[in-house]
Amino acid sequence: MIYPEKLLPNASETFEVNGHPVMIPKCKVDFMKWAGTPLSYTFGGKPIVDHKGIPMFAEMAILNNFKDDGWDGRWVETYGKPRLAPIYLSEWIDKDYKSQVHAPIDHKMVNMLLQLVTKENGNNFGGCWDVVTWKDDNIIFAESKRSKKDAIQSTQNRWLAAALEVGFTTDNFLMVEWQLI
Repeated sequence: MIYPEKLLPNASETFEVNGHPVMIPKCKVDFMKWAGTPLSYTFGGKPIVDHKGIPMFAEMAILNNFKDDGWDGRWVETYGKPRLAPIYLSEWIDKDYKSQVHAPIDHKMVNMLLQLVTKENGNNFGGCWDVVTWKDDNIIFAESKRSKKDAIQSTQNRWLAAALEVGFTTDNFLMVEWQLI
């Protein structure tokens, strides 16, 4: 798998899937803390990072690193959404969560693959990794975890297991462990 330069795996994360260890590529990255005018809406106090002089959440910075490398993608957010209807975000506007603009995925293969995993996951998008990106026939699910602050949730482990069950490989996943500098 070809990854954006800033997100090249430099470690791995061990998951347990069906009683067996599975190694997922992981990159450790530093994000600059946003030092400009604070955002009004921070989705419950999420840290704001500086990506090329623009304030954003780490998930958007990860997505934008893929986009800078020619990938397309979305931040997949399931919070407060029905189990089969996440919101796909291509940007965060400085308004409350319910005012965010849903950016549907118009790539047929990506939609089909998301539906396969969702079906295998009990007809539930819960646990879908934060960012889904695609380029040509490649797809990567990236999960954002702040170093020493966040941990993998059981729902994310189930999403991984469901994706592997329908034919994805560990190369289709990327853990992004980040810290503010």
